[in-house]
Amino acid sequence: MEQLAGRLRRQLSLLLTLVGTSLAIAVPGHTGSVPTGQGSGATVGGSSILTIGASSLGSEELIGSNSPNATVDPLTGEVTLTLAAQQSIDTVASQILLGLQSTNPSLYAIITTLLEINLGSLSAAGPTGEGNEDAQTIDEVAAAIVSAIVNGESVTLVSSQGTLTIAAPVAVTGALSEILVASQGTALAQANPSPVLVTSAVFTPVGGTPMVMPLRGTLDQIANAAGFLAASFAAGLTPSQVATFTEMALVGVDYVDLVELFNAVSGLLPAQSQPQETVVDATQLEAAIQAYNRILDETDPAALVTLGEFEDFVVLGRSLQQLRAAVDTQTASD
Repeated sequence: MEQLAGRLRRQLSLLLTLVGTSLAIAVPGHTGSVPTGQGSGATVGGSSILTIGASSLGSEELIGSNSPNATVDPLTGEVTLTLAAQQSIDTVASQILLGLQSTNPSLYAIITTLLEINLGSLSAAGPTGEGNEDAQTIDEVAAAIVSAIVNGESVTLVSSQGTLTIAAPVAVTGALSEILVASQGTALAQANPSPVLVTSAVFTPVGGTPMVMPLRGTLDQIANAAGFLAASFAAGLTPSQVATFTEMALVGVDYVDLVELFNAVSGLLPAQSQPQETVVDATQLEAAIQAYNRILDETDPAALVTLGEFEDFVVLGRSLQQLRAAVDTQTASD
């Protein structure tokens, strides 16, 4: 499975020539992950997207640039492109947006809209939705929801926008989770399959029609998806706004890693009245590449196999790679 996941990482590195590198800006630590089954600690072996910046000299946090067309502020990590490189990346961004609008509308909505899930900020939702005597951070609320689902409990969050309820997962009679992948003509099954459970997340907006999102997977997968849904709801977002990322969480990508990726790609390519007006923030692109690479590095190999069939994740990575490549195009270097 580890060898298979390694091959998949190279494919997920977005079907393009990908070059590995160390990250330019240290990614902050986090809490609130699903208790079990998350993060293999596997390295990508040269399959991640080349970042714009680069650190060197072992553990020393010296920050430089991987591109002659970019500079990186060693104190802030801010990335600045040459005029030609900025023009090149903006042109590619406009082309990407035209494609995503018709082929991946959910991803298009996220990548063109500035949204944020700040895990450290106070939650806009709680068990009662009243008062702030027991005010919690978004991270604490999400972690509590994960713990409750793992313990077989139903959960409800209430905020000014409505109610989010996730029922306790129940087992599907006789069903076991099994991931089958083709490898040189041979089907490989996941070792020690876990029981498949089902439940649903129901969002009832104030004065509106309930929206039902079915959740199916192992207990850890459902808890992980519940954690992401809770974090986004506590940040004031609706389940429909984060549906494609919830699906990634249900696959098994650590929901905190997904929050980092969501924050980095939200509004990365802002939709303008004229496509050619799209301006890409190179520092935000750097953060998005790092967040994407982190998922390739740390996601469980079995979950990574499933991600290979998840179109939005693959298309997102391909888009990031195209944007990164535009920094070093011949036009930009002239």
